[in-house]
Amino acid sequence: MTEFSKETTEKETYNRFVLVKGKSLKDIEPKIKEWAEIFGAGEPVNLTIYKTDFGSWTLIKLPENELLTAYNYHNLVYWFLGTPPEDQNFAEYSIGISIDRKGESTYLIYNDYDLREKIATNDDVFGISEKNQKFILSIPFDELKTSTNKEIVDFDKFLTENGINLNEMNSNKLKWTELQIKVE
Repeated sequence: MTEFSKETTEKETYNRFVLVKGKSLKDIEPKIKEWAEIFGAGEPVNLTIYKTDFGSWTLIKLPENELLTAYNYHNLVYWFLGTPPEDQNFAEYSIGISIDRKGESTYLIYNDYDLREKIATNDDVFGISEKNQKFILSIPFDELKTSTNKEIVDFDKFLTENGINLNEMNSNKLKWTELQIKVE
């Protein structure tokens, strides 16, 4: 089995999604716009993203766009967690799912506050590949470290526990609402 690596996350064969939820999340649009202002690095940004309700989650489908590098995408997943208590609009849960169109290296990243206190730093998220290779991803440093920690559950178990069906998510059956994110 090929080692899952940072380079794997940078392949250009992914359909990228973000799942967010939480009682403190009022509106995803300002969060995405805020992120785009920072990661657009002063350049104009024009993104068309899509959102839909997906069980208890808000599902966000991201376009292929030069702004959405793997690093920036991982940052967007993390960005939704906000900086409470100052931040009044944030998700308690944020999951990034990258579905490989070639069927080789689908993976997900997620935040778990309790687990982070035990085995990681404040700016890390956890990751699992569909082949159950587990890792910890440092958001600011863009570093991926493999992990054998048993508390990071297997890929299918994580999806089941969170009510996520990848086939449904990646199908054409969902009704999407278009959002235009513009930064001048």
